Amino acid sequence: MTNISVLGLGAMGQALAARLLQQGHSVTLWNRTAGKAGFLVAQGAREVTSAADAIASSDLTVICVLDYAAASSVLDGAASALAGRAVVNLTNGTPAQARATAERLEADFRRTYRYA
Repeated sequence: MTNISVLGLGAMGQALAARLLQQGHSVTLWNRTAGKAGFLVAQGAREVTSAADAIASSDLTVICVLDYAAASSVLDGAASALAGRAVVNLTNGTPAQARATAERLEADFRRTYRYA
């Protein structure tokens, strides 16, 4: 069993979380708007009140939000929890946006944790 966090509970995030639960994974959930996790919690998921708490609770975090502006907002607010974590970003956008986000997170990580 793997501990996996899902950030964003739109239709895709809900489907991903449900499938992860069906496969026996421990799933932690966070959504910007409360109230979308009820049926997943009933299936065994755990809901937390911040993206940072969700990221900190798992080695792997899947972020599935509307766009890169939303993803940046979520990740900026949870920067302190990113050390040592893997993030899979399923956000809709361009390859350039994906590269820029990855580069920014790597730079933030190096600056914050003196990673070399």
